[in-house]
Amino acid sequence: MGRDNESRKRVKKSIWWGTIAAAVLLSAMVVQGLDAMRSFELPKTARLSDHEILVQGGRLAGTLALPADQENPAVVVIVHGDGPQDRWSDATYLPLINVLLDAGIGVFSWDKPGVGESTGDWLTHSMADRTREAVAVYDYLRETAGISGNKLGFLGFSQAGWVVPQATLDTEAAYAVLIGPAINWRSQGAYYTSRRLEQKGIAPDEIAQAVARNLSENDVLFGAGGDCARREDMTAARCGFVKRNYRADATVPVLAMTTPALVLMGAEDLNVDPAETATTYAENALHDVRIIPEATHSLLRVEHYNFQTPAAWTAVAGFRFMMSGAGAYAPGVLDQVTQWIDEKTR
Repeated sequence: MGRDNESRKRVKKSIWWGTIAAAVLLSAMVVQGLDAMRSFELPKTARLSDHEILVQGGRLAGTLALPADQENPAVVVIVHGDGPQDRWSDATYLPLINVLLDAGIGVFSWDKPGVGESTGDWLTHSMADRTREAVAVYDYLRETAGISGNKLGFLGFSQAGWVVPQATLDTEAAYAVLIGPAINWRSQGAYYTSRRLEQKGIAPDEIAQAVARNLSENDVLFGAGGDCARREDMTAARCGFVKRNYRADATVPVLAMTTPALVLMGAEDLNVDPAETATTYAENALHDVRIIPEATHSLLRVEHYNFQTPAAWTAVAGFRFMMSGAGAYAPGVLDQVTQWIDEKTR
């Protein structure tokens, strides 16, 4: 009987401590989740100002966010990737922007033409048009907003790979950071198609045939005199945008750049070939090229977020991202960005 009482006491004690441990873990998860959700808001301490910039007959509307109590901070000009993005990309930029602000780095970002408060239509633009926009924003921040030239640079994503290299040549940008930049539009499309088919479990020889066939068809549809309206999976406006940019290639400006650049590629990128980009950028000695292991096109953790398009995200992935904030990024990669910018702007 005595042993039974002792056993019951041990069981009760185990349950008690187990309950406490579970409560502590749950509390920690709630606190972590609340902190992550706060990272999807601009900090109340940030100095915010809205700006309108006249470019190519249109008006770009954007926001300059500066860290609190920081005199003459470094400022990055955000250059968007593809798609109809507003200045904060539906708040998905905000965890990254909060990390930058916490590190004493300011940010300027704007709504793409025809999105949010900006006029025009981004689908009518070429990569040269996008470059002129980026240059106009840079010039405005220097000449009107008073940002020091030795503190001002670009931070671009994906399609910005056809914008930022030339923009650095057309300005006196102090630095550039590029995340997942592509080199050649046509070959990037082939890589994207091959990885999409690979994800479906298609055999390698069938993928090679499909990619070759797709390239041949695209060369006709998007080449000179081609009728891209035959593409049933694209709107007429999207067809025009792709046709206008189908021959885009960043090789010449990448090699000509005199601005130091940090180039970050996710090793598991499903959209842009990390090897092609790394090889090309590495030919310029001013570039610091890093392939981030276990990272996606956007440098998120591959085990949770490796999707080719935002539409492919699952509800679980979206919820996890909201509950993770900056923790959704590959370990240490955002520290690499802030430390590198700090080194270049001291």
